Amino acid sequence: QSAPATSHDRAPLAVYSLVTSTSQAASGLIARAVLPAGVGCPSLDVTVAKNGGSKKISKKMSERKAGATTIDAFSTLLVCEAAMPTNALSASIAGRTIPAAMPAEVDRIALFGDSGCRLKGSSIQDCNDPAQWPLARVATSIIREDADVTIFLGDFFYREEACPAANSALCGGSPTPLSGVPFTDSAWGWVADVLTPMGALLSSTPVVVTRGNHEQCSRGGNGFFLMFDPAFGTSTKCAPTSAGAAPLVYSPTWAVDLPIKGGRTLRLVNVDSANGSDSTIDDTIAASQRPLFVQAQALAKRADEAWLLTHRPIMGVQSSEVLPVPPGDLSTWNSVTQAYSSYGLLGPFDLTFSSHVHLAQAVQVPGEPGEIVLGNAGTMLDPATGYGIPEYGPLTSATGQPLAPEVGTIPTASYLKTWVRFGYAVATPKKSGWAIHMKDPSGSEFALCRSRDRQIAC
Repeated sequence: QSAPATSHDRAPLAVYSLVTSTSQAASGLIARAVLPAGVGCPSLDVTVAKNGGSKKISKKMSERKAGATTIDAFSTLLVCEAAMPTNALSASIAGRTIPAAMPAEVDRIALFGDSGCRLKGSSIQDCNDPAQWPLARVATSIIREDADVTIFLGDFFYREEACPAANSALCGGSPTPLSGVPFTDSAWGWVADVLTPMGALLSSTPVVVTRGNHEQCSRGGNGFFLMFDPAFGTSTKCAPTSAGAAPLVYSPTWAVDLPIKGGRTLRLVNVDSANGSDSTIDDTIAASQRPLFVQAQALAKRADEAWLLTHRPIMGVQSSEVLPVPPGDLSTWNSVTQAYSSYGLLGPFDLTFSSHVHLAQAVQVPGEPGEIVLGNAGTMLDPATGYGIPEYGPLTSATGQPLAPEVGTIPTASYLKTWVRFGYAVATPKKSGWAIHMKDPSGSEFALCRSRDRQIAC
């Protein structure tokens, strides 16, 4: 039997409130805590409103267990959770405050994505230089924004390989993934990439989380479903099969309504686009993806104002330097599988937010909602040039051939603006539409975009 843990050893690595659908928790929030293994789940301490006054209650949190085929990678961590009560006035875990309720009125929404330090193949990012990996600075600046809600647009995890000996000055000490398993994440990889640099931010506001392709089951999906999937009973969803294969899974589409300052309501509709192909149509994935967008359309139709949150851009443009020029039957639009899966279903949406491409971008395609891409929170940036408006639309190849003649084509962009620099965004409501403030890691604004009547311009 191990020695009792000290009070320091028992301290949570992170505590936070995840936004979820009311079918999961009536309050719209799930409280989570990540701790060192072996200390036992703490209590969620809440002050609730009662009979015109208040009352303090203590709610035991339940363990959120890793799967039998992933436990070796996550045995050093304990993840605990509890539904937040509907009448909570304040809440804390182990003395650390977390959001107790969804905001009564929203005036500022922070958005960011693609945050981890990239370690894969020849792409070795300097994880020890805050100028080269500025996630901690971005997180600090977002906290200063005093946002009412924070939206993470996917791709937490990037430490997919061991730090090469030749690059020890850049990433020495970075946690090494397990060998012999069909996934690349591990407990301490998540601590280094997410919980340490983002811990204070996660505690500061309710967090809406979108799953990214780096959270595929073959990559960082096990840590995502253990710690950040906003639903109960999903912690083993990515666990490898007994045959040792990583499954291909999809999270259901869900929505949350935000009361916006000025008296209107904004519906956020979250679609899992972790799986897919950027430059070609994957028919098998599209067949599974299409029902998720059908459900998204139905949810948005019932809202006065709706944003689509999905990791892979539907109308985003990647640099022509990423693919050979001309790219032939490929497309510099990103992601083609998502454009195909969502074809004809985006009419009810006012704006689309995504990440995946490592930059900030605003795109307007005629007849479609304006799209903001925010994949610039910390991971290695994409090429600085090569972002002209393509001559062809998202479902047409560079040679002019329709990629999906059975559904038709989409026109090319009427507007495209790209910034290849680190940062995040803050959305603030206007009398009509929204202002999207693009900011660098220090919090200085480098661009202002305005959306109105499904149109975006910066």
